[in-house]
Amino acid sequence: MLIHTRTAKFLISNISEKKDLLLVQSDSKEEMERLFGSGETKIEQGHQWPFEVKICKQEFAHCLILLVKEIDYKEFGQLSDFV
Repeated sequence: MLIHTRTAKFLISNISEKKDLLLVQSDSKEEMERLFGSGETKIEQGHQWPFEVKICKQEFAHCLILLVKEIDYKEFGQLSDFV
């Protein structure tokens, strides 16, 4: 799954050996640390997604809730003409 925010892109994928864990990769160190904590973020230099964290699905769900709460729905005003 790919999530694209105003400040970062996130690639979320399964970790095959652990069914309850996800691998979250990003192009933004700041956003990774903000969402998952600086102690959890690993750096893989030279990759398209250089920052990564392994996280359980439940904790990732909480991070998604945080992202949804941060949406500024006023920005979607121009889309109301299409509904």
